[in-house]
Amino acid sequence: MLSLTMFDTLGLGVALGATSVSLAPVTDTQETVVTINIKSREFSPNRLSVTMGQKTRLVLKNLDTELHAFLPVGLLTNIHLTVSGSGAPQFSKEGLSRVLLPSRGQTEIVFIPSHPGTFPYFCDLPGHVMRGTIVVHKNEGMVE
Repeated sequence: MLSLTMFDTLGLGVALGATSVSLAPVTDTQETVVTINIKSREFSPNRLSVTMGQKTRLVLKNLDTELHAFLPVGLLTNIHLTVSGSGAPQFSKEGLSRVLLPSRGQTEIVFIPSHPGTFPYFCDLPGHVMRGTIVVHKNEGMVE
């Protein structure tokens, strides 16, 4: 017999009408939504800014009829995040390493940037020379 804990671990609690519980850190900050559109083998915008410590929803929209990838370098390393949508996320031991976005697909990544810096992202599919940058600024109101 499976216990309720096992149902929740297997994700069956929702199917049985149980309330799902998130182990994500709770924050009182408002969410910043930034969207990257992928069209004609280009990221648009190819440079965007977010704020350290601010909950961020990164929306990736593939408007092309071909598969694309999103590889953020260092941005999503060793932090808690949530990924949803039609993309196929790939993880390494450090965290999210890549998302494959199908034709007309969309993926949302919710995270809280933990350190300032300039973080490149790109598509690594053959022939796709697509690059961009996400700049994480320090939150001047944050106490370190």
